[in-house]
Amino acid sequence: MSLISKPFDDSGVEMVDDIAQYGTAISKRLEQFRSQRQLRHDTSGGYSGIVIAASICRAMGNIIERSNQEPFRAGYARAAQTFFFEHVSSAAPSNPVPDQDRRSSPELLQVINNLLADEQILPSDGSVSLQTVVMALVWSALTFAMESLSPEQARSFVQQQILNGDRESAHH
Repeated sequence: MSLISKPFDDSGVEMVDDIAQYGTAISKRLEQFRSQRQLRHDTSGGYSGIVIAASICRAMGNIIERSNQEPFRAGYARAAQTFFFEHVSSAAPSNPVPDQDRRSSPELLQVINNLLADEQILPSDGSVSLQTVVMALVWSALTFAMESLSPEQARSFVQQQILNGDRESAHH
């Protein structure tokens, strides 16, 4: 079953559980990385939620490009509108985030790639589908984007980052 192209059937609930499980594991590891370096989003020079989200989206774009998933890019971007979280920080700023603060970090991109290769996060035996991995990355990107933006702005940001992934890599 494809979460992207078909509505949920009985297997959809299990897939959403997997997406949430892997997305949460990825988010926790990235938060540990940020904490270990004592680079909180409220200190200058740290990794804000939006920088982490942009880096996740960049990694996702690389996966989409390398895996012939380009036809699904719009579907993955649409998925950013489908995840809803019960506890969203009400302290998210409503001011726009400057463009320079929305760029991905090469260091974070490497950390994300290492995370995705970690057997403790994602088994490499093929038991986790590529779609589940990419959707987990959408989940994680949204959780971090919501630290810096309102929920709707975060959804829009992640959606645009996924859709523009091929254009951004062409500039680098």
